[in-house]
Amino acid sequence: MPRIKVKDGFFEIPFPARLEGKELKEVRILPKYKARFFEVEYIIEAEPEPQPVDPNDQIAIDLGLNNLATCVSTTGVSFIVDGKPLKSINQWFNKENARVQSIKDLQGIKGITERQSRLTLNRNNRVRDYLNKTARYIINWCIEHKVGTVIVGVNQGWKQEINIGSRNNQNFVQIPHWSLRNKLKALCERYGLNYLEQEESYTSKASFLDKDDIPTYNPDNPQEYKFSGRRVKRGLYRSCGGHLVSADANGAANIGRKCSLNGFNSERVAAVLAQPLRVKIS
Repeated sequence: MPRIKVKDGFFEIPFPARLEGKELKEVRILPKYKARFFEVEYIIEAEPEPQPVDPNDQIAIDLGLNNLATCVSTTGVSFIVDGKPLKSINQWFNKENARVQSIKDLQGIKGITERQSRLTLNRNNRVRDYLNKTARYIINWCIEHKVGTVIVGVNQGWKQEINIGSRNNQNFVQIPHWSLRNKLKALCERYGLNYLEQEESYTSKASFLDKDDIPTYNPDNPQEYKFSGRRVKRGLYRSCGGHLVSADANGAANIGRKCSLNGFNSERVAAVLAQPLRVKIS
């Protein structure tokens, strides 16, 4: 981020070259970290660009940690967007921030230092860039394959109250899945795709191949349910018939099925749950 020079009580904000010639609707200046930094948002009104897609073809997305976005489509394709680079960004930030914090504690420094502010800004920018590229990859794939409906799994209080170990909990909370959902929604609106969010309780436990009923979790009346299959090891799910599939792909397919849209009972979906293609975003 360039440093702004103040002269005679005024300063100039650089205008992004890629926005030249576009109609500017609004400029937002947001102070960050007690006004040590300012984030400038340029708001333009983009014209809709509807694409020739089929709303009956759908893609269901299960968001996670190592597998940031597991995608299963009724066109007979499945793929996983790798989430490990985001984990690496957060691990680097946590380690470096802890080192700076220990120095602060030894010197009796209170509050957030400029070094910590820059660390946080750097981390946030890298995370935002990765999520932008992930959303763009998924929507470009949908347009290329004429998939017109995007279904994303979500739960209330999602990823904030999970219990998967302190280290994984920390990584989950530091990955803003809500931001990825917002980016997907905005791109869907721009290109004329349907965007749906589906409550995802029990989708990882139910068996898609066995067509298990998928209940909805009720915190006021929690119940135990039995399902046909189960996870047998990390990343693998075994159906009642002994078929091994990707656990996250099984969850994504169940998200699509739970949305009650036609198409997620097709043979094409069942055939692509075993070995989803792994996609690395660069």
